Amino acid sequence: MSKTLVVLNPMAAHGAAAKIFPQVEQALRGAGMDFQVAPTRAPLHAVELAADAPRQGYDRIIAVGGDGIVHEVVNGLMRASSEGETIALGIIPLGTGNDFIKSLPPPLNPGQTRDDWKLAIPRATSPNTALVDVGKITVDVPTAGAPHPHYFMNGTDVGFGALVAKAIRGISLTGMAAYLLAVMQVLADYGLPRIKLTLDDSQVIELNTTLTAVTNGRCFGSSFWLTPMAEITDGELNVIIAQALGRVGILRIIPQLMSGTHLNHPAVTFKTARKVVIESADPLIMEADGEMPFRAARRMTVEILPKRLRVMV
Repeated sequence: MSKTLVVLNPMAAHGAAAKIFPQVEQALRGAGMDFQVAPTRAPLHAVELAADAPRQGYDRIIAVGGDGIVHEVVNGLMRASSEGETIALGIIPLGTGNDFIKSLPPPLNPGQTRDDWKLAIPRATSPNTALVDVGKITVDVPTAGAPHPHYFMNGTDVGFGALVAKAIRGISLTGMAAYLLAVMQVLADYGLPRIKLTLDDSQVIELNTTLTAVTNGRCFGSSFWLTPMAEITDGELNVIIAQALGRVGILRIIPQLMSGTHLNHPAVTFKTARKVVIESADPLIMEADGEMPFRAARRMTVEILPKRLRVMV
């Protein structure tokens, strides 16, 4: 018989997750699931809970909250499996963005959503699973306290996106309103880092970039379809490189990012790779799945680990 651990981030969506969770718990038990609940008490607590779950005999873990709690659980599961296949992960979306769930098979396209937690109950209680890819990050200067190497399921970036991810932490709104307000704050004072990209140890690109993102999933920031064609089972990273854009240029491209039509923009380049090295003379903030694991790295290596994460579908 399956043994399930439910990891709840009660602070997701500024505390809304804690208020909704009794309904989630009732729905899971109503679907016949037996489980233990483990609320998180501090940042990175879910990493510890997930890393210990297989040793405690759990073969299924359900993350309840936003992409942040899923990100921590994935990091714990990857450590527990020593980068091999993990135990099964289910997701109940109660967060601000709820992005990764949109890429689970069958993946969604722009305009589609799985934000309603009720729609996630059948998946979270299903015996069906699939193996999907996981991203891995190593840096030259790890941030104290951040797990290293670091894993992501959705994507990582440097530049404008990382600054927005940092700004949103101080905003009390949720969903698209929060991300748009963060964009406005960053636009008031931002710089364009100069980076060197090396793709698969062969192709080298140097530029001043508004944003350079390396992704596994499709959607970011609640409604920004940065890589709408991404497949989390293809064993490849998607690389979006945006050249230097001014404030007006950024505002003009935002509607295209929301509709997934930005790939035809003259300042945007799309690549695929299995390994991406990002280098900069200046320390960079690196965002991963909306979290900020590295804040002063000058050399970051991003790799894809094919079909490591088992997810409930």
